[in-house]
Amino acid sequence: MIEPRIDISTGFVDAADRDDYWRAATRPFYVTERAGRDVPLHGTISGTATGTSLIGETTVNSQNYVRNRRLITESELDDHYVVQAWTAGAMGGDADGVDFLVRTNEVSFVDLGKPLRASVRTHSQRTARTISLVVPRALVEASSHGRSLHGTVLTGMPAVVFSQCLQSISDALPHLDFAGAAQYENVVESLLKASVGHVAPEQQLRAPPEDLRARALVYILDHLGESWLSPTTICVALAVSRAQLYRAFNDDGGIAQVIRRKRLEHAYRELTTPDSADASVEDISRRWGFTSKPHFVRAFEAYYGTTPSRVRLEGRRTIGNPSINRLHRHLTSLSTGTA
Repeated sequence: MIEPRIDISTGFVDAADRDDYWRAATRPFYVTERAGRDVPLHGTISGTATGTSLIGETTVNSQNYVRNRRLITESELDDHYVVQAWTAGAMGGDADGVDFLVRTNEVSFVDLGKPLRASVRTHSQRTARTISLVVPRALVEASSHGRSLHGTVLTGMPAVVFSQCLQSISDALPHLDFAGAAQYENVVESLLKASVGHVAPEQQLRAPPEDLRARALVYILDHLGESWLSPTTICVALAVSRAQLYRAFNDDGGIAQVIRRKRLEHAYRELTTPDSADASVEDISRRWGFTSKPHFVRAFEAYYGTTPSRVRLEGRRTIGNPSINRLHRHLTSLSTGTA
């Protein structure tokens, strides 16, 4: 088996407790409120965690969401996106200054490291339904060259293809072992890359070229495997001061933390990829910019709570992403039969 499945529903708690129960369930993502005084909160969440991501389905009635700076800090999901394929209903709002509206058969991108105000709306007596993916920012923004996709909406046939593929993966995961789940996570990565490539240019370029954070992320991704990559070399390459660079990444925990995290994420994925089975831990560590195996092992264990060798041995039998692990524990604690 893979990790315990998430199974949350307001239908299995007393009517008087449903609002509080649903607010607690959705709290890692949003401060959730009723769309109207006479519209009690209803919803379901089902899903499975697979190594570094979480995939599942949600249904909700009309409700309002706010993601503010306090929640961004509390949730510890600030380096992730929630990507949702909408199969029913719609959501619109303000994604940190970007007005957006996602409709049925479209796909929304929400950066969990940025503020959001949004409202879900459904037809009378119906619910909105999404196939949802919580995934590290590195996988989403790799194909956009570090540009933010917060508030971006994928439309047309690319959105339909994305939705159908994600639905198939969501349906398959509960029946797979660890090796199978790991292979599907690779499929998700490829699906994201293909889909982001179809985002309309005017949406993909919402972060202006002069945006320092976007420019720095492009540089980091292009040189992630170079051991000399550091805040100093980035400042020289981009012709900015250290103070400017540090301010640009203040909400990310600092520029050095971003570099280390992205290196560890890439190394983790390579450790659990069958194609890299013949590569040693030391080879992988050097490929992603670590100067020595001991340095890599210490950083890896501090971030993931386990060693590179154990991750390789066990494949993806545990949730390797600490943020997804915390989210998974929170949601399973509220799942039917355990709440």
